[in-house]
Amino acid sequence: MAKEHPNVMIAREGFEAFEKGDMGWMDEHLSDDVVWHVGGNSKWAGAYEGKAKVLDMFVRQTQAMGSSPDVDIHDILGNDEHVVTLGTARATGPDGSSAEWKYVQVFHIKDGKAVEVWGMAENDAAVDPFLDRLPG
Repeated sequence: MAKEHPNVMIAREGFEAFEKGDMGWMDEHLSDDVVWHVGGNSKWAGAYEGKAKVLDMFVRQTQAMGSSPDVDIHDILGNDEHVVTLGTARATGPDGSSAEWKYVQVFHIKDGKAVEVWGMAENDAAVDPFLDRLPG
């Protein structure tokens, strides 16, 4: 079995940290000037620039949902510059509404830190209304 690329390990550990709410790990592995792009057209969509804004978005979104989304990673592929993650996410809002979506995330990683991330859902038409109903 081939050894996993270090950047793939960072992405995998990042998903684990996110699910546990380990913002310390996230803080350590995001560059200070990271740009995190959230796809779609919901009120959460857009580019979050800088580590503080990205971490704040994670915290606010998790608080709005009541917990982190449940993430099932299908595959992670990576090299010296990029990591691509394919998976399915499920979330339930405080009003009982829920959504499930397939996603792709592309991480640009430099010196062990994410410097830019793009996240896209397969079905924004279903995910956006769910996200727009969340408080915040």
